[in-house]
Amino acid sequence: MAGAGAGSVLLRAAPGGETWAYAAFSLSPAALPGGLHPEFSEARRAADRVAAERTWLAALWTDRTTARWDLRFIGDPESGRIGAFLVAQVYGADRAAALRAVREALPVLERFPAHVTATRVGDTDRIARLLAPFVPGWGGIAEIRKRLTCRTLTRPWGAERVATAVSRFDAAAASWTPVWTQLAAEPRRTVVSVCLEPCSAPAGLVEGLTMRAQAFGTLAAPGTPDPLYGLPVPGDPFAREAHRLYDAAARRYTGRLHRVRVSVAVEGEAPFPEVLAGLVGHTLAPRSAGAVVVRPRGQEDHRVACGNLLGVNRDWQPDASWQEVPPFLRPPAAGQLWLSDPGTVTALADLVDADEAAAVFRLPHEEPGEPELFAPQPRAADPSRVPTGGAGWTDAGWTDAGWTDFGPGD
Repeated sequence: MAGAGAGSVLLRAAPGGETWAYAAFSLSPAALPGGLHPEFSEARRAADRVAAERTWLAALWTDRTTARWDLRFIGDPESGRIGAFLVAQVYGADRAAALRAVREALPVLERFPAHVTATRVGDTDRIARLLAPFVPGWGGIAEIRKRLTCRTLTRPWGAERVATAVSRFDAAAASWTPVWTQLAAEPRRTVVSVCLEPCSAPAGLVEGLTMRAQAFGTLAAPGTPDPLYGLPVPGDPFAREAHRLYDAAARRYTGRLHRVRVSVAVEGEAPFPEVLAGLVGHTLAPRSAGAVVVRPRGQEDHRVACGNLLGVNRDWQPDASWQEVPPFLRPPAAGQLWLSDPGTVTALADLVDADEAAAVFRLPHEEPGEPELFAPQPRAADPSRVPTGGAGWTDAGWTDAGWTDFGPGD
C-alpha cells in the first residue's frame, strides 16, 4: 500500500464536548497480472477477493462502541470515473484521546487486501470535502434498508394482533460491478456511501428472537379443529415467513456483528437516480427482494438522512425508516399489540452478520475485459494530492457552510 504512513487526522467537536477524529484513504483496484494465468480463473480470483475482504473486516472489528468505517464511491460525470474512499471515524473524550484512538486503529485499517491500492489522504481540508462533497437537496438522497413487512395476524397470539418481519441482505459474494458501472454513467455527481459500525449482539436479543420464532412457528402450523364445524384452523400464511426470518436471525445475530447504513445521494435538484438505488438494493438482496429504497418523508427525515451521509452517522429516520408499520404501533408502549415489538424491529433493522457485512462492504476491484471504472491513485511523490472524486474533479465552489448542522450524531 502506497503512502500509508503519511496523512492527517481531521478533528471535530462532538455535541457533548468530546471529539470525533477522521482519517481517510483513497482506494483503487490493484493492477491485474498481465499475461495468461489459466490456473487462476476469474471465479477463483473473485472468491479470493471476498475471502480477503472478510478477513480484513474481521480484523477491523473492535469493541470500541464509537468506531465507524465509511466506504464511499463518488461518481464524476466529466471523467466517467469513480473516486473510491474509506473514511474512518473514531471518538475520544478530548482531542488527545481522539488522536490516540484513530492512531491505534490505523495499523489494522492499513492492512488492505492485496487487490486494493490505498493512499492515505494527507490534508484535513480534503477529508472534509470527502465527508461533504455536496449537500443533497430535497429529493436528492435516499437510504437502502432492510425491508420491514407488517401484517395483521389471522390467528391472534394472546393480545397481539399484528406481526412484523425484518428481511435480511441475502446476497452471497455480491458483485458490485453493475452498481459501479451505473454510478460511473450518472450525469451528475453522485455518491454511494456504506457505513459500518462494529457492535456486539444486544443483551437478550437471541432469547427474544428465539421466543418469537417459536410463536410464529406455532401460528404457521394448522390449529386445533374448530369444535363446531370440525375443520382444522389453517396456519397463518405470514407467520411461516416470519418464523423463517426470526429463526435465522436467532442463529445469525450472535457475538461480533455490525450495524450498517447505505446512502445514495445526487447533487442538484434533478430527479433522483432511481436505477442506481434499485441496483444497490438488488445487489444486497437479490433472492428475496429484502432491500428497499427509503426516501425522506419530511424535513426532519431529510435532515437525518443528510446527517447520516455528511456526518458518518446511522441514525433512524423518524418517519421513513418505519416503512409500512403504522404510526400507532411504533412507540415502545405499543409492544403488547404486536408479536414483533418495536424494540426488536429497530434492533434488527440495521444489524448485519459477517455474511451481510461482506456483501455490503465491497472494496473496489476490476475484472478482466471490463472498462476501467475507478480514478487512478495520485502520484506517489505527492501523497497529499488526493482527488475528491474522479480524475476531472476540482475543489471549486465547495464551502463548509451548509452541512455542519448535520455533523456527527450520537
